Amino acid sequence: MAGLIKKQILKHLSKFAKNLSADSINISTLRGEGELNNLELDCVALQNLMNLPTWLQFNHAKCNRVHVKIPFTKLKTAPITILLDSVELDMSTCEKPRAPNGASPIQASASSGDSSYGFVQKVLEGIAVRINSISVNFTSAVFKAEFQISQLLLFSTDPEGKQTDLRFTRILNKEWGQVLTFKKVTWQTMRIVTDA
Repeated sequence: MAGLIKKQILKHLSKFAKNLSADSINISTLRGEGELNNLELDCVALQNLMNLPTWLQFNHAKCNRVHVKIPFTKLKTAPITILLDSVELDMSTCEKPRAPNGASPIQASASSGDSSYGFVQKVLEGIAVRINSISVNFTSAVFKAEFQISQLLLFSTDPEGKQTDLRFTRILNKEWGQVLTFKKVTWQTMRIVTDA
C-alpha cells in the first residue's frame, strides 16, 4: 500500500522537484502522514507555475522539510495540511530576456483530464499550507534585496473569513459552471532589506 502511495506522490511531485526518489519519502499510511527532507525544487517549473516575467528567473529553490497530513476519514470537511519548514529562493534579473514560460505543471495535468468539478478538485482546492519561514534573495545589476516572511498560513474560509468546514468554503454557480472559493493568507512577521 505504501509503495503505491509513494508512486502517486512521485508522479505528481516530480513535476516540481529534482532528484526525487521513493527512498526519500517517509510515509505512514495508517496515520495519513508523509515527510520529505532536503527537497530541491525545479526552477523552470516554478517559473512556469508563477508565470514570472521573462526578465526575472529563479536560480535556486529548496525546502528543508515538507510534512503532509491527510485526514482520510474527513476529506470532505477537513483540509489536507502541508507544512513547509524553511523555503529558500534565489532570484535574479536576466541581462537578456529568457525563453517564455511554458505551460504550468498544474495546468498541464488539469487539461489532460476531465474538466468537471468533482471530489478530487474539492479536496485539492481545500488544502491548507503553513510555511514557517521563507527567505528570498534577489539580485540585479542595480541592487540586491532580501525578503523574509515567517509563519505564513494559507487556508480556506467561509465568505465571512472564518475558518470552517470545507463544505462551506465554496459557492457553486451551476448556471455559469463556476466555483467561487474563499482563501485567507496570514503571516506573523515580514522583513525587507535592499542594498543599492
